[in-house]
Amino acid sequence: MSNQLKGIVLIICGTVFWGIGGTVAEVLFKDYGLDVNDYVKFRLIVSGLLLLLLALIRKQPVTAPFKNKWTALQMLVYSVFGMLAVQYTYMASIQTGNAAVATLLQYLSPVVILIFYVISRKKPFRLQDLTIVAISMFGTFLLLTNGSRQSFEVAPPAVIWGLLSATAAAFYIMYAGNLFKHAPSLVIVGWAMLIGGFFMFILDFSWSFNFTALGGRGLLLLSISVIVGTMLAFWLYLESVNYIQAEIVALLGCLEPLTAVILSVIWLNASFGIMQFIGILIIFSIVIYSSLNKANSKKLS
Repeated sequence: MSNQLKGIVLIICGTVFWGIGGTVAEVLFKDYGLDVNDYVKFRLIVSGLLLLLLALIRKQPVTAPFKNKWTALQMLVYSVFGMLAVQYTYMASIQTGNAAVATLLQYLSPVVILIFYVISRKKPFRLQDLTIVAISMFGTFLLLTNGSRQSFEVAPPAVIWGLLSATAAAFYIMYAGNLFKHAPSLVIVGWAMLIGGFFMFILDFSWSFNFTALGGRGLLLLSISVIVGTMLAFWLYLESVNYIQAEIVALLGCLEPLTAVILSVIWLNASFGIMQFIGILIIFSIVIYSSLNKANSKKLS
């Protein structure tokens, strides 16, 4: 198997696993009453420990992010305001809505980044940027309302959490650049999950759910969500970037929301109106365009 084909297989598996993880989390919230606070703590701590264990097995420098105070502080900020913020807002959007809409809203993060760069004047304003923002807002409007100005097809709390998730994901992406220069990505992500999970304990020092009450099927779904949908998904994604170009990573990365939509329709019997499907297609198009444009810009710089 060539390196490029290996990278493509890795990124496909990683993004599909992410989509599966979000959908399984929805089942755990809706069918088993799993508390989002407990789930985020468990998901981050277990996945973080597994990724750091994998880094140790691969003889990577797991203490590298803490060799100086400034990098350690960056690691803390990234863990709390990046990893934890993204995970919590995304899961809260799923709990109050559904995995498909939550994932699509989170994937608006490139648009949030674009808006930030224009407002902060780190990037000159262009008509193209205004067009991207306007089209993405129109697509989001169709997704959330099915084209009707009278009512929402999606619960308002799910929309709010989803948009917060996109904002958190934008920070997660922008802040990570310098941090990844000090340690392997596997180490950074592993510590970010572990620190974020423990910080969640500080915010909510309780454990209200008895995991044994999930039963065999529930525990299996929990294992799939945490191990397959989180730990393996992150690891495969991080591995893929070593073998394939940024453009391919950006393009195939959009399989996550596609997986979430398909599983929501087939497995969870979610229904979308025709205008919502048009909104989904618009959002996909904008995200793919923005991601590929960003990848090409990095390649040329």
